[in-house]
Amino acid sequence: MKPLKYILLSCCVLAAGCDDFLIENPETSVSNTGVYNSLTSANAVLTGCYGLMQSQNCYSFNYLHVLSASSGMGVSIKQNDVNLTSMNILPSDVNVSNVYNGTYKTIMVANDIIKGMDTSILPASVEKNRIHGEAYFIRALSYFNLVRLFGKVSLITEPVTSYENAHVARTEVDVVYKQILSDLQKAWELMPEKADKEEGHPYKYAAKALRAKVYLTLAGNDENSEYWQLCYNDALDVKEHGEYQLVRPYANLFGSPNKNNAESIFEIQFSATASDGRMTETTFPVGHELMDKIPTQGKSWGKTRPNQIAFDQFDVNDPRREASFVYGKYENIYENGKDRNVWLYPSPASNADGNSVFKKGDSEYAAWKKYYDPMMTARSTNANFVYMRYADVLLMLAEAANELPDHQSEAYGYLNLVLDRAADANGDGVRDNNTETVPEAVDESVSKEQLRERIFRERLKEFTGECDEWYTVRRRGESYLKMIMQEHNDRIDEIFKNGKLREFVYKYNITDDNVKKNMLLPFPQDEITRNENISQEEQNFGY
Repeated sequence: MKPLKYILLSCCVLAAGCDDFLIENPETSVSNTGVYNSLTSANAVLTGCYGLMQSQNCYSFNYLHVLSASSGMGVSIKQNDVNLTSMNILPSDVNVSNVYNGTYKTIMVANDIIKGMDTSILPASVEKNRIHGEAYFIRALSYFNLVRLFGKVSLITEPVTSYENAHVARTEVDVVYKQILSDLQKAWELMPEKADKEEGHPYKYAAKALRAKVYLTLAGNDENSEYWQLCYNDALDVKEHGEYQLVRPYANLFGSPNKNNAESIFEIQFSATASDGRMTETTFPVGHELMDKIPTQGKSWGKTRPNQIAFDQFDVNDPRREASFVYGKYENIYENGKDRNVWLYPSPASNADGNSVFKKGDSEYAAWKKYYDPMMTARSTNANFVYMRYADVLLMLAEAANELPDHQSEAYGYLNLVLDRAADANGDGVRDNNTETVPEAVDESVSKEQLRERIFRERLKEFTGECDEWYTVRRRGESYLKMIMQEHNDRIDEIFKNGKLREFVYKYNITDDNVKKNMLLPFPQDEITRNENISQEEQNFGY
């Protein structure tokens, strides 16, 4: 067996950043070293694969930043991110390229693990299958992200050992989805039951939950799609298995004390002792100038913020609003030699009290609260990023059931499970109909069409700030994205009807072509440049 340091180094080599970053040396490829003949070394490579998912080019920064800022319900408070925030993204945008490249680096290591375990001489065991199955799960998840973000992408399922097989043409979307579904079936067959899983790792029902989400996406806006039934079947299996539960109250879902809880299906693991766990610092929470005034929010730059409609969609009495945002007026913030007051959205349209200041990026925008970590260091956090949780399964069940004539009556109950937990502010497991009235439950007086819209809106609320919004507002087609863009513009018009837009407040250009364009991210220009099998004419629509 090769030394462990070689194995970890190999993961870094597989992920090296250069023009030909996908290419391995066939003599030094992990799959050719025999490391997969040892469970210890094979697991070390899997750990390296997860490490790539934790990197700045993936869930530590770029993936989260791009999806939040360009979702239609977010904003970046950095001037060089104006194109993301205004949905005028350029193919040369480095954040977008980093998401694409970082995801492929993860895929390359997953490919190596899959190949290595296929040829391993290790006898069959729960542990061997776990490593193998998780690699299939990671590859499926990674391609699922890529195909939703970019449309046609290069489908690479073998270790890359030459220039020729590194530079692959873009693959049709339906073929990519076929591979995703195949990988998730393999993951389902190989990954263990919960009792045998490793802490912080997905187990077999995570594969079925993710497959339900793939089917939900494939169903799109087609009321008659066969995928509604497939989504329903998988989501129901996950529910009836009974391993996952809704955490009460809603506020107890997030932050470092609550990682890997009973609702969690898959989380990206972070540690404050790691070198690249910067999610909380750079992406979501409170601006650094407020950290002394809001000590429970940890130290962060708060680069990404919710926009007006992300905040305004909540009823004032919805407990999820308090759990999701930092907002309002903060007094005596020291700035420019003086104690001033800082407003976070919703702020007054004018500086009426004479003592307030609208700081760049702070004016009009609340800050995210979900991922704070009071124990974080200057650059790293213990708080995990929750990729998928059980409430998602219930909302998928509600949405799929609503589209199926034989199950439509069930949809109300599945949605109400999520709504009742949201309303349960004290977490005692019972909605108090006198005090815990928001969000309102639904009953069968709500039509199929009304329920479809209600589920859509509740998904945006339930997962606000969790990077599901980007996919949600596009999954049902251009009309849904256009609706969100228009609501954003209308809210800005209302707030600034008597004044000039402040810095970092942008309106969207709403034309049919621009809406269609923003259904996908631009295909990265650096990949078109280096890959001779992808022409400039293949750039996504509008870019």
